[in-house]
Amino acid sequence: MADRGVSEVLSFILVFTLIIASITLVSVGGLGTLQDARNAEQLNNAERAFDILTDNVADLYQRGAPSRATEISLGEAQLRTGENVTMTVEVDSGSGYSRVGQWEIRPIVFEGDEERRIVYEAGGVYRTNRDGGLRIRDPPLVVDGNHVLVTVVGLNRPDTQSLGGSTVLVRANHRDTDIAFEDTSGGVEGVRINVTGPRSDLWEDYFEEKGFTCATGNDWCEYPDGAGGSIERTYVVYHDIRVDIDQ
Repeated sequence: MADRGVSEVLSFILVFTLIIASITLVSVGGLGTLQDARNAEQLNNAERAFDILTDNVADLYQRGAPSRATEISLGEAQLRTGENVTMTVEVDSGSGYSRVGQWEIRPIVFEGDEERRIVYEAGGVYRTNRDGGLRIRDPPLVVDGNHVLVTVVGLNRPDTQSLGGSTVLVRANHRDTDIAFEDTSGGVEGVRINVTGPRSDLWEDYFEEKGFTCATGNDWCEYPDGAGGSIERTYVVYHDIRVDIDQ
């Protein structure tokens, strides 16, 4: 009977140890996996929300809507307006390049964990992390053979803003539209664009996909590629849009 009692105690200790070990493994490994899955889903949800934000802002400069509001769920993330990026556009009308506009533009940044971000910037949307990034929505640049339309979506506010919490509302109001340059005579020999900011390399990738040539070292992207020829119709249009983030 004494041996049997010892065996039952040992069995209980072994079973209890296995239970504790299983709980520990789930706590250390499983909860971390669940946290990673939750963060990934949160970033995917933010991407879908920025898709709606892009369409809402496009309503302002493409369809003449006076204002739009977009609801974004944050969870433990932050939504902020980032430091300004600078977009410069120059046009060659036959006597060399001259500046037609330079604008300071606020990006809207969804800040997740481990420096993973979704960024709305001048009409385009980018997904970035500490190792790089990719474009998930194109900016509204139109290049169609001998026709070029540069649409500059100038989100702006006088200072940076950052909010956290469960849900925020991004309000955008269309304040003005300025035709910075217009030519329909076919006298334009080239258009070049420079975007200065933390995502300038992603902008260059986009311009090259549209047929621009981006020079190494000076950040200018030029269309056509410097081989000559003229652009029949050229427009550079700036849309002044005020943005605010409300709780």
